[in-house]
Amino acid sequence: MTPGSLRFEGREIPIEVGDTVASALFRAGVRTFSRSLKSRRRRGLYCGTGECPNCMVTVDDVPGVRSCVTPAGPGMRVERGRGWPSAEHDLLHVTDLMHPLMPVGFYMKTFVRPRFAWPVAERVIRRATGSGRLPEDREPTRGTSRHLHVDTIVVGAGASGLSAALEAASAGERVLLCDAFPIGSQVPPGPARDAIRALEARVRAEPAIGILDRHAAVGVYDGPTVALASGDELVQAHPRRIVLATGATEMHEAFPGNDLPGVWLGRAASRMAGLHGVQPGRRVVVVASTDEGLEHLRTLVAAGVNVTTAVVPAAFVDEVPSTAEAIADGELVSARGRGRVRSVIVRERGQERRLGCEALVLSTGLAPRDELARMAPDEPVEVVGDAASAGTVPRVTGGYLCLCEDVSGRDAEQAWAEGFRSAEILKRYTTSTMGPCRGAMCGRALTAFASARSSEADRESASRTTARPPSRPVALETLARSVHEVIEKRTSLHETHLGAGARLGWSGGWKRPFAYGDPREEYAAVRERAGLMDVGTLGTFLIAGRDAPALVDRVFPGRVADLGPGRSRYVLALDEAGYVADDGVLCALEDGSYLLTSTSGGAERMDARLREWTHRLGLHVHLLDRTSELGAILVAGPSARELLEPLADDPLDPASLPYAAHREVAVAGVPCTAIRTGFVGELGFELHHPRSRGPALWSALMDAGEPVDVRPFGLDALEILRLEKGHLYIGQDALPDDTPAKLGLDRAVDMTKDWFVGKAALERLAAIPLGRRLTGLAFDGGPPDGSELRGMPVMVGDDLVGRVTSAASSPALGRSIGLAWVRAIDGQIPAEGLRVGDAVATVAPTPFYDPGGERLRG
Repeated sequence: MTPGSLRFEGREIPIEVGDTVASALFRAGVRTFSRSLKSRRRRGLYCGTGECPNCMVTVDDVPGVRSCVTPAGPGMRVERGRGWPSAEHDLLHVTDLMHPLMPVGFYMKTFVRPRFAWPVAERVIRRATGSGRLPEDREPTRGTSRHLHVDTIVVGAGASGLSAALEAASAGERVLLCDAFPIGSQVPPGPARDAIRALEARVRAEPAIGILDRHAAVGVYDGPTVALASGDELVQAHPRRIVLATGATEMHEAFPGNDLPGVWLGRAASRMAGLHGVQPGRRVVVVASTDEGLEHLRTLVAAGVNVTTAVVPAAFVDEVPSTAEAIADGELVSARGRGRVRSVIVRERGQERRLGCEALVLSTGLAPRDELARMAPDEPVEVVGDAASAGTVPRVTGGYLCLCEDVSGRDAEQAWAEGFRSAEILKRYTTSTMGPCRGAMCGRALTAFASARSSEADRESASRTTARPPSRPVALETLARSVHEVIEKRTSLHETHLGAGARLGWSGGWKRPFAYGDPREEYAAVRERAGLMDVGTLGTFLIAGRDAPALVDRVFPGRVADLGPGRSRYVLALDEAGYVADDGVLCALEDGSYLLTSTSGGAERMDARLREWTHRLGLHVHLLDRTSELGAILVAGPSARELLEPLADDPLDPASLPYAAHREVAVAGVPCTAIRTGFVGELGFELHHPRSRGPALWSALMDAGEPVDVRPFGLDALEILRLEKGHLYIGQDALPDDTPAKLGLDRAVDMTKDWFVGKAALERLAAIPLGRRLTGLAFDGGPPDGSELRGMPVMVGDDLVGRVTSAASSPALGRSIGLAWVRAIDGQIPAEGLRVGDAVATVAPTPFYDPGGERLRG
């Protein structure tokens, strides 16, 4: 490959200084840059500012790259992502002729019956759409995440943004100025660019102003916080004040032929000619109705472009260069041509004229970039410059309203006729504004369409649709930049585990031991003798106050009113939709308060849930999160009581401390709340103690356990132990929309209670047959390590009916077992004939081990 060239679909394309991928390709004769989503219509360069979807290509195996704003580099590999067998000759273009058969909303109308046809259609649609395949073997890049605290952030480094930054700095403020592109790079030569360069020099000389170009603001959040994304870092800016100088896009108008290659917005055409020296066409018609439009016209003429005709307001006629015919107060009717623009129809004094051309350049108004402003209605935000203007109302007379989703003006008319009569509902039904441009092109056109058809009393239905981050496309790996900065939570026994040779890993935000050696030996110790586990990661809460009983009765769906002091009970936490959010153990204390433990990764969620409902119900409750204050050690196994009794100052016999009970005891001189639990399926004592005493307590337990050969055990052994008992992990085995019935946890719900969070939803859901259920599975065959079955699909014949959520090889049963979601077939959950990879699976009741629970009650 020669220096100074990129490779485009098998051929070398020369690169010139300052080229973007789009300018290099256009200079080489490429006119079709992409194919539209549904109709496979040719799409050419249009906006030139990275707002529209027309120029998206695949660069170095990464799809969805905006070629018009991506600098060209030697050695780049560029392909067009959509088209079969190629984008230039796409046989699927036949779908454009089938538009009447695929009206707006046709997915919902067509793929209803027969049901069996939908999976087939889905596979076809997935292959035909999309912007290209993601690279599966690409190494992830290593970026950074950082926080910046400033007085003012200015988003947008145009003339208004630069001026706002200087004004803030002169007032003594610390200022951060950011822009998605290098300053001034998106402005063609002319007075506007000269003014920006002069302001830029002053800004760079001001020490109080920090500059982050190539950093796009993708969202404004509470705080306020402004998220900035670049190619190699994520910046979270925390200002006291936000100034949005995000400018405006040129207005997208919907008229017949508006999506043909050769239709340009003024900024794109003037940049192509003025910056890159490439003419948008040999004969060009310009339609301009703004001062900026006249500037684009001058730039084109100065660059040697053959502008044959300029359609302008009468007041601008004298400003049109003499080399072009001026049509005063003309109206653009349509663009004509097959595959690209060949002519345009203009109405002049009531008569239509046909003007032959190869390019149509439009500069008819501005649409403010107000997405960030609409995300932050309650934050200290000031909007300046073009972003603060009212904008121009675009025409919608036909053509394509939404370029991303192939939504035509005719589609919008049909949706309106079907009763979808507000901009927000039109958006959902037609999918307008839901594509890659996020409404930057079509948002105002959709609003104008709804406004023109709404009555004065119903103007609200024509308001702008909801703005959500990210406002600009951003790679998921960029949003994940901060992952490596996760706070490492440790228990008081962290150093003890390291000293014992433990293999540590992440679990629920904590660093925890997965194994100290062979997990099978640790498993055997618990099943046959005794084992110790650090469970100080459990969320632990004290719930006190006169209304504590009322709070737990309403937040947890099970029976708690009859829970006497010294007793404990398994509880679920539901949201208002009846979905399981967390689980734990509730212990009733002598003074009417409660001790609650929750999952290791769910302490923050449980704390927020309890505080929310205390406030919403107006209860007098004191809630204390003791997770960081306390540690906990689980002593489990048939010899657990034998190990503990010599160390305890209080009796631990079955009568004094039975299963599902708790009491205050002293173990090796350490005050503990001992809770009888059975998560591992054996006699177990959970010892909750002051965090600082954890290492001493652990050491005493290990010493006292030498006669019974006690072993510490980690999460690998726990996975087998809990799975044999059929106990689930909320974060692993449950889905966000799981109800107790789906999880087989109806026993933890008392529907006779007057009210609890989620009861109304459960009553409604009870009338709906369960479409899927979490079941136990017993496997024959498959990999020797049963854990390899986790995550695999569950098949019945050729039908996908579920997914394995947990799996392990059970020493007690001599086979692999697991938990899996299994979907009903014709109203019945299949129990046999299931296959997971090479293994045959059968639905099996849980618990798999000790189903009567005699061992854990010992």
